Amino acid sequence: MQIQAVLFDMDGLMIDTERLSDQIWCEIGARYGLTITPADTALLRGRNRAGGRAAFLKRFGPDVPFDTMCDAVVGRLTALLARSVPLMPGLTELLEALRSRNIPMAVVSSTHRSLVENNLRVAGIRDFFSELVCGDMVRRSKPAPDIYLTAARQLNIPPQACLVLEDSYNGVRAGAAAGCITVMVPNMDPATPEMEQLCRCIVPSLREVIPLLDQDL
Repeated sequence: MQIQAVLFDMDGLMIDTERLSDQIWCEIGARYGLTITPADTALLRGRNRAGGRAAFLKRFGPDVPFDTMCDAVVGRLTALLARSVPLMPGLTELLEALRSRNIPMAVVSSTHRSLVENNLRVAGIRDFFSELVCGDMVRRSKPAPDIYLTAARQLNIPPQACLVLEDSYNGVRAGAAAGCITVMVPNMDPATPEMEQLCRCIVPSLREVIPLLDQDL
């Protein structure tokens, strides 16, 4: 099927924030006597706040002050990204290639909409996207398919004609569960046999997505 729309994750896919976020989580956790490892922060990737809270309560116990820590992390991260947002390699080329083909684009992120809007604006790429569907706009977080089904519905395009671009395991699971053409661009999480099964393909950077735009996938 020819691609009729592209649905972008944000953190770790378009914007290089995952390593910075992991570092801040470790620092904030230490304030509360918690040793937060990369395996722990990986539980948060692709999830909205409710999903992250459930994962951390299961990991650290019911008394973990997740919301207080999350507010501190978001505050630090927002301040750091207020002036400069690091884009992932190949993003600008891909956005221009999609615009030249008149293929609509949406951001589909588990992050709160206000933060998504701010990051896209600071990065100078907000105008590429006709729709934003964010973590505070759906009840169920990735890996549930809700957020991608909502984006496809808002674009008025069948999910099976939407190309989903993801870097996280939960994001890939969500895109596949929605019935979208799902491509993984690994960042912090390496491809696994499960990801290979769920994805149409796995590419090393966003530049390698451009040749896919003119193919039947």
